[in-house]
This record gives sequence, structure tokens and C-alpha cells, in this order.
Amino acid sequence: MDIYDRATEREEQDRELALKRLRPTGPDATGWCLNCGADLPAQQPGMPAPRWCDCDCRNDWERDHK
Repeated sequence: MDIYDRATEREEQDRELALKRLRPTGPDATGWCLNCGADLPAQQPGMPAPRWCDCDCRNDWERDHK
């Protein structure tokens, strides 16, 4: 294993750790937009499940639930 292999391995470990720390706060995903009820796309591997269809719905939901 050379320096480039170790660097690649470290980068992968750092990426995995960052994704584990990327946990959504707030309500659980339901498969539908929590604001307008629109059907949402399936969860992407390694990413949190979507909870809103766009940033406008997210912002409206956050404003209404503060």
C-alpha cells in the first residue's frame, strides 16, 4: 500500500463519517412532502430521505412549526 492508496482510504473513511453525521433533525420522512403532501422520490443511497418537495415547502413548514 503506497501513499496514494492510504490517501484514498482516508478520504473514503472521512466521507462515510460525514454522511453518518448528516442526520436530519426534525420530523421523520413519510414519502410525502410534509407541507403540501406531494409524492416524493425514493431515498438515494447514503443520503437522508427527503421530507419536502422543495425549499419553499421546507421554509413554509419550518415557519408554521416554530
